[in-house]
Amino acid sequence: MNSSNSGQALRDLNGLAIDFLAKDFPKLQHPVISLPASDLEHFAGYYAPRAPRNQLLAFVDDLTQGVRIRVRHGQLTRSGLSGAAVPLFPTGKNIFRSESEPEGSTIFLPNGAGNMALASNGLEGIPYAERSSLALLYARIALLSLCLALMATSLLFSVLWILRKLFGGMKAVRHLSVRAVPVLAILFLLVIPLCFTRLSGTTIGTLNLWTLGIFLGSALFPLLSLAGLLLVVRVPKNEIHPGVRIHSYLVSLACCIVTVFLAYWNLIGIRLWAPC
Repeated sequence: MNSSNSGQALRDLNGLAIDFLAKDFPKLQHPVISLPASDLEHFAGYYAPRAPRNQLLAFVDDLTQGVRIRVRHGQLTRSGLSGAAVPLFPTGKNIFRSESEPEGSTIFLPNGAGNMALASNGLEGIPYAERSSLALLYARIALLSLCLALMATSLLFSVLWILRKLFGGMKAVRHLSVRAVPVLAILFLLVIPLCFTRLSGTTIGTLNLWTLGIFLGSALFPLLSLAGLLLVVRVPKNEIHPGVRIHSYLVSLACCIVTVFLAYWNLIGIRLWAPC
């Protein structure tokens, strides 16, 4: 368990440590008050994290670490995008605790724009989250999943193209760049997580082979994505197979959509050695 990255394991250890240290003390809890269901519905919705601990991986939190607040049988519950719902008990008009917590650890409050926000500091707390659209989240996940699937097909087809090329089966094929450029873009994108796995300690903030690889991957991927889209749009229709043209267009378009996503999260041209 010590060698894993399981957040649940750490929460379980924290819970066991707290139970052991507090075993000889009375377990006092703030009393629960009664709130009408109409007041509870005011807090219901999907809350997206807006204060990530790691800004570089904030896009992962945005897609996976949101909180669903729902009213079930007259009681407010909390859950992730999947998993069982945990009941929340009101200790104030906008303050709630779980069944085992001694006091309120989850608070709802309007932000500066008037949108409902949530802050929680329990063992499974979320520093700060704002109510957002769950449908929009699922749409982003579906779109990114489709883009990644299309990009994966390009890598699979590239293996067949290479084999055909080696055995002389593509001598008469023109405009190979229409196929090759999107594949090259995807390979540069894959360089980024590969280099991240090689970083540790002080190497993260210095210029070295791995941080340079992350910079090149995050800079060349959008350039090659756009180049691939321009190539497939400009190639004459009668000089390329319709199936290849459609597939290359969809893959290049998928790469450009992923580029827009990365640009939104400021992940283009990542220079980890640069001062903040």
